[in-house]
Amino acid sequence: MKAQTAKITGLLDKLRSSFEAAIASGDGVDAVALVWTDNDGEWQELFPALCAVMPQVYRLGAHDPANNTGPAIWLKCVVDRTLPEAPETGVTPILYLPGVSRQELRAAEDCRPAYQPLIELQYRGRVWHQQNGRDWTVEAFLGSADGLGLDIAHDNRTREAMIRALPLLADSDLSALHGHRLDADDFDKLAVSDPVRDVLRWMGSPETFRKSLDDARWQSFCNVCKSEFKFNPDQEGTTAAAAAILAGDSLWERVWKRYCESPRLYPGIPDLLKKPGAGQGTLTFDQSRNPGANEEAEARLRRELGDAAELPHHQACEAILALEKEHAERREWVWTSLGMSPCAEALAPLAQLAQLARTPLGGADVPSIAALYASEGWRCDRAALVALSTAKGAADRALVAKVVLALYETWLDQSARHFQAVVGKNGEELRAVVKSSAVEKDACILFVDGLRFDVAMMLKAKLETRSLITNMSHRIAPIPTVTATAKPLATPVASLLGGPPTAEEFTPLFKDTDQLSTAQRLCAAMTKAGIDVLEQGEMKIPICADMGGWTEMGRIDYLGHKLGVDMCQQIEDEIEAVADRTVALLQSGWRRVRVVTDHGWLVLPGGLPKFELPPWVVQSKWARCAAVKGNSTPAVPTYDWHYNSKLQIACPPGIASFGNGYEYAHGGVSVQECVVPELVVEQGAESVSATITDIQWRGMRCRIKVKTNDPTVSVDLRLNYKQPDTSVVAAVKEVGTSGEVSLAVKDDKFEGSSAAVVVVNGNNTVLHSVQTRIGGEQ
Repeated sequence: MKAQTAKITGLLDKLRSSFEAAIASGDGVDAVALVWTDNDGEWQELFPALCAVMPQVYRLGAHDPANNTGPAIWLKCVVDRTLPEAPETGVTPILYLPGVSRQELRAAEDCRPAYQPLIELQYRGRVWHQQNGRDWTVEAFLGSADGLGLDIAHDNRTREAMIRALPLLADSDLSALHGHRLDADDFDKLAVSDPVRDVLRWMGSPETFRKSLDDARWQSFCNVCKSEFKFNPDQEGTTAAAAAILAGDSLWERVWKRYCESPRLYPGIPDLLKKPGAGQGTLTFDQSRNPGANEEAEARLRRELGDAAELPHHQACEAILALEKEHAERREWVWTSLGMSPCAEALAPLAQLAQLARTPLGGADVPSIAALYASEGWRCDRAALVALSTAKGAADRALVAKVVLALYETWLDQSARHFQAVVGKNGEELRAVVKSSAVEKDACILFVDGLRFDVAMMLKAKLETRSLITNMSHRIAPIPTVTATAKPLATPVASLLGGPPTAEEFTPLFKDTDQLSTAQRLCAAMTKAGIDVLEQGEMKIPICADMGGWTEMGRIDYLGHKLGVDMCQQIEDEIEAVADRTVALLQSGWRRVRVVTDHGWLVLPGGLPKFELPPWVVQSKWARCAAVKGNSTPAVPTYDWHYNSKLQIACPPGIASFGNGYEYAHGGVSVQECVVPELVVEQGAESVSATITDIQWRGMRCRIKVKTNDPTVSVDLRLNYKQPDTSVVAAVKEVGTSGEVSLAVKDDKFEGSSAAVVVVNGNNTVLHSVQTRIGGEQ
């Protein structure tokens, strides 16, 4: 049996990748929607399963928002984000139009009036179609090399069987369909080949499942249930099946395990398990199987989080840690993967924040405080950031924001006041440790605006998953921590800059020309110094780059000023973009990338506390800093401006701001604003790769061939490819130099079971997996 997973994948996964490719195609302009026309309505039976795994898919039909279905004008509103049913920002809606052809939409004047509102979407969006411009039929997609690449007989009986089997293909292992021509009998066999799947489909939607079978097949299904599960669907119904699962009946264990593997394929089961009749007369074996118990726990946790948010700081921390002990296990329940435990999910970072926020940051001097923050202190900021980005939905976001405020504000303020007290005793100490970015041959400096230290640590982790070598250190940003002052200091030409007689705009001058150090002039100065300046997104091979390179990117600071706390929801996308840019620079020939920034920032739900500063004592006033006027002595801490120590900068005490409503701000004196990252990234050693090329069964022994660049990788046979404890062999084996391994199944009871051959590295990370059936084809 040849391993063909490079070509054959699950139908839903292949559809998803095809949709994504269509959305990404075009001239670089973002698509507002993907239009999916289906004149004959062939794909309709697949819609529930597809919608379960891709909630951004919407269907043209009668108004039924609960099932992502509605008329043309409703679909338009979804696209324009004017309805609560619309997908979240950044997710492109996919509009499935059964009974509508692409040709009809293109012939605008002849398009039926009910569908005319959709015409313009084919120009603002993309249309999912074959390379020849025709609609994707089921037969075309299953048989095309751009789809599943199956060899399908072209007769009416096969087409009918294929359409009839479409819902079954959603959760079937399609590898067995490759290698021979498929006819009607092959598709019909899917209806009786997997009783566990059929039981789940019946439980999830009994009426739909019954209608999909003729009387003979229904009787066959009932006979299989009586034989394997000691259960008669005709007589006992779905609630009795649910009761057996809740009671932990051993005969139903594999049904439950299969459900846990792919719960989104059976959307009706949670409601079924919550029905009162499902638990009558039985003792629930495991509360994790009961969505009702999870629902009750979520409601209780939501109330308790609200109560904790009203407590004083120390008590709030203790209350959250107690809730974590009670609810942490629910994150392992299947209901969490279905999005049914949002509070339990948000509790994980909240508990980490509560643990870390009990003790403010210490340190005797600026270097030691900076070192403490760079080693551990940043974790508190990241926990707050993750908590604020985890919550989904307005109500949950508001609740989590209240809890974060209760846990985070005191720690943030106390840490800032301690740092300010130390800096205030010896301002020269901070000025002395401020330094510019170093240049080196064949190394490119990547400037990322507003890359706070905790966010940079998240970037570091992401780059390491791409087999890159990273080294994190820290720098100190100058006072005030605003772009005008701090960005010039981050460039390699900072030595050319000096302070003007006024600090009103916080911008230094070039010493030789007395011109302001604008972004354009800084780039010109770097170019003159022999530094290769790249435009954003530009890929340039380093040629004679003795002084290295410079390039810029990033919207973190922009998003913070624009969105406030809501910017936390987009941090992950920004990190991904920086990681992509870093990888691209290394791949284009730069030996090393040095990621630097200008300043960090503070973010706090509800806004930073306000400190009143009289306007007559300052020349200019920003959120977290102000230029002191003449010899005025404002009643706030003051510091020397980095570029001219004769000019004073006023900064509010603690985490206060000089205005109302600032959820996001920078410019002041705190470790979050002043301690900034410097991340050096290099190509790692050649990453380990492995591909299973052949699987042959001889009875209960399996011979596997593996193509790999590391002979120490090992091969295992598992019932679940992700879980090492589901292995069915006595021991995993190294591939060795021969590239072949022979594995014997340790128990005959596994014969006929679906399993996965997996190749793992020394860290037990799965490098490749291929589904097979133990003992060979059945």
